[in-house]
Amino acid sequence: MAKVKKRSGVMQEFDKAKCKTSVKKAGAKEEHATKVADKVAGKVKEGTATIEIREWVITELKPLDSKVTEAYVTYKKPKKKK
Repeated sequence: MAKVKKRSGVMQEFDKAKCKTSVKKAGAKEEHATKVADKVAGKVKEGTATIEIREWVITELKPLDSKVTEAYVTYKKPKKKK
C-alpha cells in the first residue's frame, strides 16, 4: 500500500483498518465503515496527505449517515504528552 504524509511530515503506510476504525469510533455502522474505508483506500496514492484522506472520508460518509459525519468532523484527537 502507498505511504501517506502525516501533518508532521512523517511518511507512513496507509492502513485501511485504521481508517475503518476511526469511522466506527465516530459511530458508523460496520457496513458503512467498511464501505468508506474501501472507497478511500482506492483513492490513496503515494504521498497523499492525511488531511486529504480525512476530506475523502467525510465525502464518502456524508450520504450514508449525516449524524456520524458530524461526529467524525468534530472529533479532536487527544494531543500526545511530551
